[in-house]
Amino acid sequence: MKHILVVDDEEAIIYIFRRYLEAAGYRVSTAQDGLEALALFDQQSFDAMVTDVRMPRMNGSELIGRVRPLYPELPIAVVSAYPMEIQEPGRGLRVLSKPIEGATLVAAVADMVAAAR
Repeated sequence: MKHILVVDDEEAIIYIFRRYLEAAGYRVSTAQDGLEALALFDQQSFDAMVTDVRMPRMNGSELIGRVRPLYPELPIAVVSAYPMEIQEPGRGLRVLSKPIEGATLVAAVADMVAAAR
């Protein structure tokens, strides 16, 4: 079972993303900001990460900057109401706009995980 990390400061978004991804057969862990996400990377491994951009303490761009050197092949989806804040998506990084339908999120994660194999 593939393990996905969802990082967002809005509890409702975490709840919805978790429900869709678990229904699609993924194991899901969650964090409410970048610092909490980094702590989870110390404890477990992930097959992909879905993150927001604007969050307190450590935003999504900073999180990606810290994670990418440690896990260069990790697929990352940025799901944000402000997708233009991600300058250059780069390899293994997909930018999606909020609001997003559950089927679109699941399809993007499935595609990213399959491409990473």
